[in-house]
Amino acid sequence: MLLIVGGAGQGKLNIALEQTGCTVQDVGEDGLIVDSLHLLIRERLAQGRELSTWLEQMLPKQAVVCDEIGCGVVPADAFERRWREEVGHACQFLARHARRVVRVTCGIPMVLKESSRPSFAGNTEKENVE
Repeated sequence: MLLIVGGAGQGKLNIALEQTGCTVQDVGEDGLIVDSLHLLIRERLAQGRELSTWLEQMLPKQAVVCDEIGCGVVPADAFERRWREEVGHACQFLARHARRVVRVTCGIPMVLKESSRPSFAGNTEKENVE
């Protein structure tokens, strides 16, 4: 699995599509690429749904894309703080299991982690990551 993080509007999804060979039709919570993980986490928290088993289901994906939301002023609102913390924990979990972790700034991908170990079983379709 490829984990891509970075600020809003930095080109993360384009990098995910380029590095996996997937198309926009492959993007979605049930697709090969999950985009905007931070918003999906927010939605699950608001609905009172669990995260750990759901996050494990991300491991066979080709790529997971998430905005970095942990920088800046700590929110005064308790829900906003919890959301920020849960996104951070989710990214840490996914990064531990990812074959590659990339941070994107200004459309430029910077590899933070590259692993020679095989990816999680079951996610070889359309994969052409160099």
